[in-house]
Amino acid sequence: MSFSLHFYPHRDHSRRFEPHRFEPHRFEPLALSLALGFIASLGLTAPVLAQIPQTQPPFPGVPGVPGVPGAAAAPEAYQPVGELTWAIAPRFDHASPFAEGLAPVRMGSRWGYINRQGEIAIAPQFDETWGFSEGMALTKLGGQRSYINRDGKVVMKINAKVGYISPAFSEGVATIEVGGRWGYFEKTGKMLFPPQLDQARAFSEGMAAIQQDGKWGYINRQGKIVIKPQFDGAWEFVDGLAAVLVAGKLGYVRPDGSLAIAPQFEDSNDFQEGLAAVSLNDKWGYIDQTGQVVIEPQFGRAQDFSEGYAAVFVDGKYGYINRAGELAIAPQFDDFVGGFSEGLAMVRVGRRAGYVAPTGELAIAPQFDLASDFAEGIAPVKAGAKWGYVKLPAQRPTQLPVQPPTP
Repeated sequence: MSFSLHFYPHRDHSRRFEPHRFEPHRFEPLALSLALGFIASLGLTAPVLAQIPQTQPPFPGVPGVPGVPGAAAAPEAYQPVGELTWAIAPRFDHASPFAEGLAPVRMGSRWGYINRQGEIAIAPQFDETWGFSEGMALTKLGGQRSYINRDGKVVMKINAKVGYISPAFSEGVATIEVGGRWGYFEKTGKMLFPPQLDQARAFSEGMAAIQQDGKWGYINRQGKIVIKPQFDGAWEFVDGLAAVLVAGKLGYVRPDGSLAIAPQFEDSNDFQEGLAAVSLNDKWGYIDQTGQVVIEPQFGRAQDFSEGYAAVFVDGKYGYINRAGELAIAPQFDDFVGGFSEGLAMVRVGRRAGYVAPTGELAIAPQFDLASDFAEGIAPVKAGAKWGYVKLPAQRPTQLPVQPPTP
């Protein structure tokens, strides 16, 4: 999960993003403790990087964000209805979403972890932290990177013999890079595939995309090549299909390597909720898993469907469509909107972030400098100089002022 910027990196093959770099956040080179063998007994997936990029300064406003002295309030049209409920009052210098009941927070220059009551669970002591998954989290202290457990105890140290290691295990496997070559190791420490690949992506649905001799194919969990390297690009399997690049066009393959959807798109996303955003002639629309266009390419940008809705860019603003391609919420929001999560989506109005419901009603008025998706019933937000966590609202406020899109 990324913070309020909500970047959705499309597969623009003219500007390929590096695998495992989890843009836009920076990951320092990591290394596994080894004696030319690998020792491990841990597991984590889906990292949440605790480094939070700064956004632009807030636009002028009046004091009044509830519970935050000196914070600028939202414009009058977006004032909240009812009282904003804080799950954890703002007091952190940075904060990340909760995962497995713990969240990384920064106090001063050090990162630690809090529980859902806002109590310190692991004392702030680290230079960098990632979110917990499968009971483990990656941390950095000085030049030493380590995995810790929920008690804050180091369970594995990392050294500089390896150039990079994925901060996340996916399906029990993590990627590793040694001297510019990529491979995989399991949570047990066993090497699944020695570092001899050009590049390697995370496992998904039992397979992983790998690059060998300049071409991309797939291996299985046994480390066996199951789809011969033949593509110019390849990505993770989602819902039984994976995007591949052939002669500058993107299509989708099945796990047996057969083409499910012929390469024809300039850009594409993974399938989510049975639909994938694709680009044709510089316009974005959606296809189903048979390759049939179900929402005609017409948008400047398009994000994945989540909870039945997808953000689309029309005439310089973001709105939301339903699965029928109908505008459910008219375009009116600025860049960096989020997908729906737990019934709400993060939206921006000017330089302020808030949350909208699928009806277009404003659940939490835009009043925060930064905000992220709801997870486990609460969301981290920056109000004024500090970060805290807001609760999902019990009631929906009044209807958003909606303007129809320009014809």
